[in-house]
Amino acid sequence: MEANEWIIMNYTLPKEPSRVRVSTWRKLKKIGAVSVGQSMWILPFTEEHIVFYQELSDEISQNNGTSYILKSTFLSDKSTENIIEEFNKARDLEYSEVLEKCDDFFHEIEKEIKRKNFTYAEIEENEYEYNKLMDWYRDIVKRDFFTAPMKTAAEQQLSKCRQDLEDFSKKIYDNNNEVNEGVTND
Repeated sequence: MEANEWIIMNYTLPKEPSRVRVSTWRKLKKIGAVSVGQSMWILPFTEEHIVFYQELSDEISQNNGTSYILKSTFLSDKSTENIIEEFNKARDLEYSEVLEKCDDFFHEIEKEIKRKNFTYAEIEENEYEYNKLMDWYRDIVKRDFFTAPMKTAAEQQLSKCRQDLEDFSKKIYDNNNEVNEGVTND
């Protein structure tokens, strides 16, 4: 994504009800916006982000708040680099959490192998956990506008999770004298 133009939202909301402020914050985080000041959020300038900010602005107005949406460019390349770094830091934090959950996934598979807990319920449980990890990863990728450095590590670990799940499933099928017909549909 080219980083020449930005869309910025600044808003104020009443202190109560706090659920409105929390909901606004969550929506901004979910789309991948980065805070650059108190109640000031920035996104790359795209049609999707324009629509998002306009809809959020309407919500803010409906809840007795005010908002301003600006199209902007930075006057220096250094500012652009700094803001891209902020986006990448935010995504890397999210990828780090995925990596932690991958470690938990590996530990769970290892534990079940040691226990020789080769049941269909274990395939189902671990497949469910793997699919949750993949959904989470895909959500992060959608807001990873500048390909954060930890994306590759997350991809590699998720690939290893998939392989471990397939190997574990094969053990279960072999243990139950069944044919392995595949595990997941990514």
